[in-house]
Amino acid sequence: MIEFVILILLTTSVFANIFFFSYVRFLLEQLSFVSENINSLVGSVVSLRNHLSDVYELERFYGDPTLEGLLRHTSAVADMLQDFEHIYMLVDDETDEEEESLLEESEEADDTETT
Repeated sequence: MIEFVILILLTTSVFANIFFFSYVRFLLEQLSFVSENINSLVGSVVSLRNHLSDVYELERFYGDPTLEGLLRHTSAVADMLQDFEHIYMLVDDETDEEEESLLEESEEADDTETT
């Protein structure tokens, strides 16, 4: 009788472990997908900020208050996304190196803007 109870508990434990392992794997895949997409979003925002900075520095548009406001807003959004970097930087890819170089370029562009 006790052997039967132990067998049932063991079988239940094995199925529960298989279920939880599958569920955790599914969740990690979803988290990886979200992380990759947010990394792409950050790269796009940084690229937009650099492009706006380049346009703003053109002789024709230099000093335009609308572009200056847009550039400040874009910089604020990019900075906000960078503040949460520890959350979405879960997937280590080769693209991380590219994004780091984009972030460094954008920080350099910010430094030249403020001077």
